[in-house]
Amino acid sequence: MNKRPYIVLIISVLALVSCEQRTNNDARALYEQGKMLRAEDEHVQAMQCFLQAAHSRTNDQELLGRVWSNMANMCRQANEHQTAYRVYAISANHFFASGDSLTFAYALNNMAWEQAVMAHKDSALALVDSAISVYPQPPLTDKIRETQAAACLFLQQYDSVLFYTAPPANDYLLMLRAQAYSWLLQNDSATYYARILLPRTTNVFFLDDIYYILTHNDRSTDISALRALSSERADIQRAIGVRHGQLMQAVQLLEQDLEKEPGPWLIIAAALIILIATYMGTRYLLARKKRKDILLRQLQLLSESENLRQELEWDDFASFCRKVDYLLMGLAARLAARELKEQDIRIAVLALIGMSHKEIADLLNCSPKSIGKQKDLTARKIGVSGGSLQSKVLNIAIA
Repeated sequence: MNKRPYIVLIISVLALVSCEQRTNNDARALYEQGKMLRAEDEHVQAMQCFLQAAHSRTNDQELLGRVWSNMANMCRQANEHQTAYRVYAISANHFFASGDSLTFAYALNNMAWEQAVMAHKDSALALVDSAISVYPQPPLTDKIRETQAAACLFLQQYDSVLFYTAPPANDYLLMLRAQAYSWLLQNDSATYYARILLPRTTNVFFLDDIYYILTHNDRSTDISALRALSSERADIQRAIGVRHGQLMQAVQLLEQDLEKEPGPWLIIAAALIILIATYMGTRYLLARKKRKDILLRQLQLLSESENLRQELEWDDFASFCRKVDYLLMGLAARLAARELKEQDIRIAVLALIGMSHKEIADLLNCSPKSIGKQKDLTARKIGVSGGSLQSKVLNIAIA
C-alpha cells in the first residue's frame, strides 16, 4: 500500500494550520502594538497598525471585533460620531460572528451611544433594547443606563435623565444627574453631586460641567478650589487640543480606507440592521401575544362575574376608569387619549368584554336600539381600522 499520498495530505494540513496560526499571531501582534501606540497618544501610527490587522487574513472574529472597536473609539474621541457609528457596526458584526454575546451587546450599546449623541433617540433606545435582550445582566447594566440617560439629556428630557441616573450610580451617571438638576434649576441638588465628583475626576468634560455648576449655583465653594479647578481644566484642554489633531489625521486614514472598499461595511451594516429589526419584530409580536393572552383571561373572568357593576366600580366614573386601567392594561387612559367621552368609554369597555346590546342597555339604562348606533359612533371615533368595535378596542388594549 502506497502511503505517500496520505503523508502529503497530513503535511499539507499541518502547513495550513501552521500558516493560519501564524496569520492570527501576526494580526494579534499588530493589534497589541496599536493599543500600545494609542496609549502613548501616537494615534496615526496606532490607526495604521489597526488597519493592517483588520485587513490581515486572520479568522479570529473576536480579535477583528476588538480591532474595529478600537478604531471606532478613536473616531468617538475625535467627535466624528457618524464614522464611529459605521465602524462600531462593523465590530458588532465580527463579535456576533464570534458567538460572544457580551462583546456583541457592548457593540450594540456603542452604536446606540453614537445615535444618542446625534440626537436620534428612538434609534438609540431600540439598539439599547437589543443590547439588553442579548445580555441582560452586569457588567453591561451601567453602560446601558449611561446611554439611556445621555439619549434623554441630548433631547433636554431632564426628568427622564433623573430616572435613569437614580442611585446606585457610577461617576458618569452622577455627572448626568448633576447636569439634569442644573438645567431644572434645582441648584442644591446640582451642587451636591458636583461636589461629590470634584475630588475624584480628571475628565475635562466633567470638569467643565462641575466648574459651571459650582460657579453659577454654589456661593459657598472655596474660591481657591475653583481656581485650582480652572487651572486643571486649562492644562487638560491644551493636552486634548494637541491630541485632537493627531486623532483627526488617524480618522482621515480610516475614512480613506472605508471609501476604498464601501461594499463590505454596507453589507455588514445592512445585515446588522436586518438582524436587529428581525429580533425586535419578533420580540414585539411575542410581547403583543402575551398581552393578548393575559387580557383575554381577564375578560373571561369579568364576563363570568356575578356583579359586573361592583367589579368595575360602576357608580363613580373616575373609579371606574382606575379599575379598567388596572384590569385591562390601561385601556381607559388610552381611550381617553383619543378624546372619547364618558359614554363612549363605557360602551367600548363593555363591547370588549363581549356583552350583548341588551346587557349594555341594561347597565346604561337606555334602549337596545340606541346601543347599536352608539357603538357605531364610538367605532368611528376610535378610528382603528378593521373589524367590529370589540376588535378595534382589543387592538388598542394590546398595542
